[in-house]
Amino acid sequence: MYNGAGDLRMHIVVFEESACSHLHDNDMLAKLFLSSLGKEGSEWFYNLEDQSITSYSQLKQEFVSQYQHNMKRRPTIVDLAKMRQQENQSFKNFVTA
Repeated sequence: MYNGAGDLRMHIVVFEESACSHLHDNDMLAKLFLSSLGKEGSEWFYNLEDQSITSYSQLKQEFVSQYQHNMKRRPTIVDLAKMRQQENQSFKNFVTA
């Protein structure tokens, strides 16, 4: 359930994986998407203007636009180049941090 916090990109991935049998049915995906939303997400959904959403793709774009501040930024090549393993940090911890 998405309540307006957390990584929305991951929420979308998990939702689409759970609804994989409907990936080619935009209407069904849009209907099912509501069931993946918690209280805040449902309030956002129900406050959309009537008939303003015509496809799941558009719904997903609106959702991302609304909650994009919760997206985890993917590291750039510069970010990766600046990373340094700490003296007392295990390699496993460094790689997965």
